[in-house]
Amino acid sequence: MNRVTPAEARRLAEGALVRWGASPAVAACVARHVVDAELAGHPSHGLKQLPRYRELSLRGQCDLRAAPTILDQRAASTLIDGGRGLGHPALALAVDSAARAAHELGVGVAGVVQCGHAGRAGAWAERGLAQGAVTIVALGGSEPPFPMVARAGAAPAMHTNPLAISVPARGEPLLLDMATSVVAEGKVMLALARGSMLPPGAIVRSDGQPSTSPSDYYAGGSLLPAGGYKGYGLSALIEALAVSLTGADAPGRSPVDGALVICLEANVFRTESDLRTSAEALRSRIRGSGHEGEVLAPGDPEARARRSGHIEVDDETLKALREDDADFAERG
Repeated sequence: MNRVTPAEARRLAEGALVRWGASPAVAACVARHVVDAELAGHPSHGLKQLPRYRELSLRGQCDLRAAPTILDQRAASTLIDGGRGLGHPALALAVDSAARAAHELGVGVAGVVQCGHAGRAGAWAERGLAQGAVTIVALGGSEPPFPMVARAGAAPAMHTNPLAISVPARGEPLLLDMATSVVAEGKVMLALARGSMLPPGAIVRSDGQPSTSPSDYYAGGSLLPAGGYKGYGLSALIEALAVSLTGADAPGRSPVDGALVICLEANVFRTESDLRTSAEALRSRIRGSGHEGEVLAPGDPEARARRSGHIEVDDETLKALREDDADFAERG
C-alpha cells in the first residue's frame, strides 16, 4: 500500500479524470468526493472507483463530460437531469437546491434522473447538513445488467439502492449511510483486490449456494439483502422513490438510475438547539448501552476515520491514476 496526502490524492484524481475526458469542473467535484470517501473510512467508494468510471466511459455507458441541468423547478422541488454522466455533480446540485428550498419553505425536495454512479451516499447527506438541513438521500436503479441483489432462491432483481440520513447533534452529526444489501458492491470489489473474504451471509454463488469468496460474486453470484425480507422491501421502495417517483425510467432515459433528496430545515418543528440536544442524548444512550465494550452510534465510524488524515492506495490503483501523469503535466 502507498500512503498519499489528501492534496496529492485530489491532484492525481483530477488529473486522471481530465485525461480520461472529464471537464475540469466534473473532475474537481468527483475528486473531492472520492478523497473524502477515503478519509471517511470508505475506500470502497474512493479512489478505486476511478478506473471503473473510465471503463464505463470507454464502453459508452457514462459521459464523463456531462454536466447536470435543471429540467423543472418549483417553489419546493427541483428535477435535475444528470445527462448520463457521473452522478456526483448532479447530486451536489440536487442537495444544494433542496437545502435552499428548505431554508425558504421549511422543506425542499430534488429528484435526479439519468444519474450515474454518485459515490458514497452519506457524503450527500452530509452536504445538506452542512447547509443547516436534516437530509435524506435515496439512490436507486433498475437497468440491466446491473441488478445485483437477490432474495435467497431467486434471481437478482434489485440494485444495492443505498439510503443516507443526517441529523445534527451537539457533537458530530448522526449519520446513517447504508446499502440495502448486506455489503455494498464496492466492498466486494475491495475485498477481491485485497484477497480477503466477505462476511458469511453477504453473497451467494451463481448456483444460489452461500459463499464468502468475492470472486464467486463476480462469477455470476448475487448480493443478499440486509435484514432479509425487510431489507429487500426497503430496497424496493427506495427504487420506487428514486426511479418511479422521479421519472428516471421514463422512455428514452438511460441509465435508469435516479435519486431523491429531501431536506428539512433543522428548526422546522422545534428550535435547532433543542434538536441537537435531543440527538446528542440519543447518541449518548446508544454509546452507553453496551454490556461489554462500546457501542458505536451512527456516524461514529466516519468521524473516527477522519482523525487519521491519511490515505492508503494500492499499487494497481495508483498506477492507473499516474498513467501518463508526467506527460499530462508537461502539456499543461
